[in-house]
Amino acid sequence: MGMIHHMLNGTPIDFFSKEQSTVETASYGSEFVAAQTCVKQIMDLQQTLRYLGGPIKGQSYMLGDNESVANSSSRPEAKLHKQHIALSFHRVREAVASNMLSFIHIEGALNPADILTKHWGHQQIWPLLPTLMFWSGDTADKED
Repeated sequence: MGMIHHMLNGTPIDFFSKEQSTVETASYGSEFVAAQTCVKQIMDLQQTLRYLGGPIKGQSYMLGDNESVANSSSRPEAKLHKQHIALSFHRVREAVASNMLSFIHIEGALNPADILTKHWGHQQIWPLLPTLMFWSGDTADKED
């Protein structure tokens, strides 16, 4: 299942979760399919903001908890060994190479997208909630 959580200036604006339409034998392929879906949604959100007259400053950040997928999409020397994910692989790498976004590895326990999809205890979830619910200051003035 792919889980995508979009934030704009520190404010959660969208959450997407969907069963995969293809069967993958390993998480590598399914994570690349989810990354491609995220890239497409980021492109759509950026285009919508441009239509509304909003400036797009800098690049977007895509966080993923699969380190090999994050590394494969960010390193120019990485090779594709599974041809059936070629479209996802190249679409994500193209977005990273064009500086539209940065794909960053994050530990699964720190991934804010997992808050809405897994059963958590209070002790595990509380450190992640401020990331989504509380922002100090005016988000319109956020520089990064």
